[in-house]
Amino acid sequence: MLYRVRVDELRPWSELQTELLELIVSRLCIEDVVRLSFVCKNWQYVARSLQVINQSPWLLFFFPFKDGKFKFFDPSQGNFYFDEFPELRYVYIHSSKDGWLLFSESIPRMFLFNPFTNSRINLPSCRSFPCSNMRVALSCGASSPDCVVFAIGDDNGFRGVSIGIFHPGDAQWTTVKYQNADSCLFYCGIDPVFCNGSFYCLSKLPGNLVGVFDPQKHTWSILRVPPPNLPPLRFDQRRAIHLVEFKGELLLVCVSYPDKPFIFKLDLSKMKWVEMESLNGATVFVSSHSSLSITDVPRISRNCVYFTKSRCYGKSSYLYSLDDCMYHPSKQQHETPSLSMTAVWIEPPKMSHLLFESLY
Repeated sequence: MLYRVRVDELRPWSELQTELLELIVSRLCIEDVVRLSFVCKNWQYVARSLQVINQSPWLLFFFPFKDGKFKFFDPSQGNFYFDEFPELRYVYIHSSKDGWLLFSESIPRMFLFNPFTNSRINLPSCRSFPCSNMRVALSCGASSPDCVVFAIGDDNGFRGVSIGIFHPGDAQWTTVKYQNADSCLFYCGIDPVFCNGSFYCLSKLPGNLVGVFDPQKHTWSILRVPPPNLPPLRFDQRRAIHLVEFKGELLLVCVSYPDKPFIFKLDLSKMKWVEMESLNGATVFVSSHSSLSITDVPRISRNCVYFTKSRCYGKSSYLYSLDDCMYHPSKQQHETPSLSMTAVWIEPPKMSHLLFESLY
């Protein structure tokens, strides 16, 4: 049976119930939220009130030997975006934080770059920082007044570490040397992480000790934390290790695909790594130069670890679920790994029109 509805009985979309509209907005990607906010003032108010909802990081594939081509992958939508920055050819990515990337053209020349706003901040020469190998991290995005660039490396025979810090706007780096009682190598393989006001570093040898640098007090200390209990690797296996800031705590994610990843939390009261069987609904993203954790992101699997790339027997796996203890394939095929490609997680800006102008 057909029912006829009088036109004057129809209610305009602008009068859609707030609770229903909030439910709709919570399930939209950031692009659609922007479009929805232009419909009417009421919808704009609801969209803005929900801007605090976290957004998924994007996976950035960078091709420094292909005219600075950028390829972004949004895991929440399964979409790819492209952009090109010819001036970024032959550069190396060191770190990513809050949408900013730290590049070096040739050490000691480094600069900060935001691909979403095309903003660039050149750093002064760090020739006074004599590191043949170094690892670099950011405390936060370069647009924040609290931003600190942290670098740690060896000192060509000095039994200890050399540390450099830089605040955007400074005329030069501040460098200092610290002597270690043990022959610890804090610059090899694992990038530092900023957590609770300090930079945390993991040594390679001996024993995976934890080094802590306070950029406010300029103090360096080594925590005597025994290495976590991990099963031995087979002769054909390799293990990737990532430090992650997680709700104010430090996580250690150990991955040896196709075996399950191990996740440990640093218990400072007991000075030990405690294995975690669950992330309590949160999601962790790990890559060689950027790792982070988020909660309550629409269309992102919870209690999972997302990876940049892992191939085995022709299959592409990009997340591991702690609920079913299984790897799961990505929504879209990623770029085939190559020696000329770097993959790193980056946090895109929220509600930014520049995002769509530059990537669509």
